[in-house]
Amino acid sequence: MTTIPDRVAELLARLTLDEKTALMHQYSPGVRRLGIPPLVWGLPMRRGAQQLPGATVFPQAISLGATWDTDLIQQVGSAIAAEVRAGYAQRPETGLSIWGPVVNLLRDPRWGRNEEGYSECPRLTCDLALAMCRGLTGYDDGPPSRWTTTPVLQHFLAYNHETARATMSAANVRARVLHEYDLKPFEEPIRSGVATGIMLAYGRTNGLPNHLSPHVRRSVRAWHPECTVFSDAWAPTMLVIDDDAPHEDRLHAYVATVRAGLDLFVDQDSDSDIISGALRRAVDEGLLTEEDLDGPVGRLLRIRMLWGQFDSQEDVATPAVVGSSTHRRLAAKAASEAIVLLRNEDGLLPLVPATLRRVAVVGQLAAMLCRDWYSPDFDESTPPVAGIVAALGEDRVHLVEGVDAIALRALDGGGYVTSVGTPEGGALTVTPAQPIGPAQTFAVFDWGAGVQCLRAEVNGRFVRCRSDRALANDQATINGWEVRERLRLVPHAGGWVLFDESLRRYVAPLVGDSILRVAAETPETAAVFARELVTDGAAEAATAAREADAAIVIVGNHPLINGRESEDRPDIELAPAQHAVVERVAAANPATVAVLVSSYPLAVEWIAGNVPAMLWTGHSGPTLPAALAEALLGAQAPAGRLPQTWPRRAEDLGDIADYDIIKGRRTYLYSDLDPLFPFGHGLTYSRFSYYLHLRRPTLCTQDAVEVTVELRNLGPVDSDEVIQVYGRIRDSRHPRPLRQLLAFRRVAVPVGHARVERFRIPLSEMAMWDVARHAFTVEPGVYDIMLGRSATDIVATESLTVRGEPLGPRRLDRTPTRASDFDDYHGFTLEDDDTGLTTMTAPEAGGWLLFRDVALAEDLTRMVLEASRAGAGWSAIEARWDAPEGDLIGVAPVVAGAADVRIDVPLRPIAARGDLYLVATGPMRLSTLHLRSRSDDQELG
Repeated sequence: MTTIPDRVAELLARLTLDEKTALMHQYSPGVRRLGIPPLVWGLPMRRGAQQLPGATVFPQAISLGATWDTDLIQQVGSAIAAEVRAGYAQRPETGLSIWGPVVNLLRDPRWGRNEEGYSECPRLTCDLALAMCRGLTGYDDGPPSRWTTTPVLQHFLAYNHETARATMSAANVRARVLHEYDLKPFEEPIRSGVATGIMLAYGRTNGLPNHLSPHVRRSVRAWHPECTVFSDAWAPTMLVIDDDAPHEDRLHAYVATVRAGLDLFVDQDSDSDIISGALRRAVDEGLLTEEDLDGPVGRLLRIRMLWGQFDSQEDVATPAVVGSSTHRRLAAKAASEAIVLLRNEDGLLPLVPATLRRVAVVGQLAAMLCRDWYSPDFDESTPPVAGIVAALGEDRVHLVEGVDAIALRALDGGGYVTSVGTPEGGALTVTPAQPIGPAQTFAVFDWGAGVQCLRAEVNGRFVRCRSDRALANDQATINGWEVRERLRLVPHAGGWVLFDESLRRYVAPLVGDSILRVAAETPETAAVFARELVTDGAAEAATAAREADAAIVIVGNHPLINGRESEDRPDIELAPAQHAVVERVAAANPATVAVLVSSYPLAVEWIAGNVPAMLWTGHSGPTLPAALAEALLGAQAPAGRLPQTWPRRAEDLGDIADYDIIKGRRTYLYSDLDPLFPFGHGLTYSRFSYYLHLRRPTLCTQDAVEVTVELRNLGPVDSDEVIQVYGRIRDSRHPRPLRQLLAFRRVAVPVGHARVERFRIPLSEMAMWDVARHAFTVEPGVYDIMLGRSATDIVATESLTVRGEPLGPRRLDRTPTRASDFDDYHGFTLEDDDTGLTTMTAPEAGGWLLFRDVALAEDLTRMVLEASRAGAGWSAIEARWDAPEGDLIGVAPVVAGAADVRIDVPLRPIAARGDLYLVATGPMRLSTLHLRSRSDDQELG
């Protein structure tokens, strides 16, 4: 049987240069003479087969992360793949290349795309990504004979911010953070073969655009030489047109990306001629060879062969699988497993239906089912309250959205803003003074950061800015890529002005037709209105709560507002008006449950301290109402766990641009701050006892830790529990994680029963990237193996002794050492180049690099550096011992120059073992250092 590599080689040999260049574009015209059909690469996958009408809608990825259930995630992947295959059978030009899953670690919840990732934890993200990819590919115990789909991991590398994402750099991704954190979730799926490609991120890592990253060839292709590499949309062209772009023209930019390892250009939309023409010209001018294109084209052809695209085998996928009842049940199970019980004071939950004569369901998300950009279309007419109504009956449920209703009166005497009463709505106008009625009343939905949406009460439609800049009440839901429903009511000149977020303009003073138009550039030139309160939403909610046996307040974010692709959120606070509703309801009824529906952790310290019961879930689409009702009323015991730390306040997060989680003490791995809710937190309606046992308490560094965990459900209900095994080393000369998830498993345990689960965890899970050896190293020493209900709630600990060769002191006198292989730093930033060299740059005096526990030769005589200063003037690098202000043993002058130069200076002899600091006295760049002894000089002659 002819192998795929043989088939690829045979096709490559028959392709012309023009055909090869055309195949490297997202919109490939195909090669009819060779039976290669046209193809549009890339199907977004977050919550289902997005582009397929009627596709099953699964919960957001952050919600899937909260399930901690790899078996479930694999089933979800299989369901999505089956539906994509069914679409492919109808439209084969769409292909089967899945863009996803997103494996970027959720380092900072202010990231606008937080809901697209699984977790802040490398282990949890890796295992869920592996499970999703197995489902998407049909990979089980081994590779399938024909892959269902081929997943492309997003987005490589160090991508966790949106604002200025094409130019802003993740500036300090040092070697340890790179290897221990950011590379981890990409490496395992690619090494194992279940992920077939990566998509490069828009941003920069240590100043170098990710589309030119040396880690593609040095890391990704080392993991799997056939891994395909896709650009993100328009990113290669951004290497030319953006500020501080590294290339002056497209030709050289495109050449650089191919040399860096890019296979497929997702650029110029459907116009493939620009890319293919540039690549052809690059070959003609000798910037690339035709052989340089064979690798990319061959890898792309291999993916098509994995699909079976060139085979005559019949595709058995049928349209009936799309949105099938089986898949909908799976989506419902995922939504149920994703619910996290955050707090349950005095066992308020579950609510007992037989004792509930009346339940108040309040909050602006109670009657709103939110969508995002990466979900299949779904019917939004069944909001969260509908699940509770279905369970209890309409006569026992009192719905109050708890939003203010207002009227806007023009201060120029023109009357009230009035909406059109027809079902389809129309342009808002100012009509002469008259009594306020439904046409003059607008419900105000507060999303935080000053952003609000107005809904016309006369027809229930949201107000948006149309393409003619007129405000109109014609939108059934908040929707669209630009989200034209986002408005701000801004105080000004004794009244209020209306600001449109999309156009960044204000409503202008009225003209002859009295239509509200967004045209004013400043508040001084805008129309001014009086804001008159018609209904106090919080007071109305409190009244409903006071009259009920229990109150359920449903609040949170809208995924299309305040944080999205291309826009980070300014904070993680709950919107003020929504928070006020929770406060008023909790004061009115002690039996209050807060349901938080959000795409990211919320800073809700007051709620956590004052509301007796809290649930959290991400946005799950049409399966959310039933899942919430089951959890609230006890039909299903919630057992989800937080995949991300919930801080007490946004200030605890630090700088969103600080990617160095070690120095910045970020994420559950390093943070010593007291979180509101820790990583892994989640309660149940039952109680468990725990037992932890290590089979062998002493191991060598190549061994695996064998762990036995016994759980017993002490009642009162059947429930899932999530076993979480953490580890840490007790003593290390380096900063190490305070706790690190090593393994986990979600298990179902009936009341009165026990489950015994065994884990075999390689000690390499706790390895550290050794900057001296450029490899992972397991330090010998004493470790703690811990069983936790969360990262900070440890219920059992066993001691483990690891035997092995001590690391010993660092030697800087044997070979030149990269300056970037420091152990700690201050005031320096890292700058990568496309060769893989990382240079350390100090913009001003006072920066230092620490090389910890250095052994100096007794005959130490000299220090050799490669350094330079970009601007005119003079600086120096001081070599100091044990502290930045410690014993001075040498001074190396640094002069201006475009490139680093060799600086050879004497060192004062010091026979010792300690910490070496290189201190900058001014701006400079440093690439390598080398300590030399008298014997070294003699060897050189």
